Amino acid sequence: MNIPASIPRFAIVGITATFIHVMLAMFFIQQIHWHPSMANGMAFIAANLFSYAANTRWSFESKMSVKSWRRFLAVSFLAWVLTISISWLVQSQGGHHMLGITLVVLLIPPLSYIGHKIYTYK
Repeated sequence: MNIPASIPRFAIVGITATFIHVMLAMFFIQQIHWHPSMANGMAFIAANLFSYAANTRWSFESKMSVKSWRRFLAVSFLAWVLTISISWLVQSQGGHHMLGITLVVLLIPPLSYIGHKIYTYK
């Protein structure tokens, strides 16, 4: 099976964006005492800005444009809603905020790749 170059590159960008997300979420939760849903939502936005630039130029070797930015935002918005929903669901069921962060880290990147591959950079 020949793996497209975009997959490992997307993974590297994703790992970096995830690190940004986790560090910011933990900072907002532990230092600023934000609710985990808000902390995850804001951390997602910051990581997403990095992700657009890196994925557009490196992972998918595309040019930054208004069209790709809009499509990236559409896919990212859906991922953002899922991020907040997952965190909220875990908290509402009495789960620890680290479970919410872990689920976000495991689920959102592969779903985002698929969305960007079939929509953003088609």
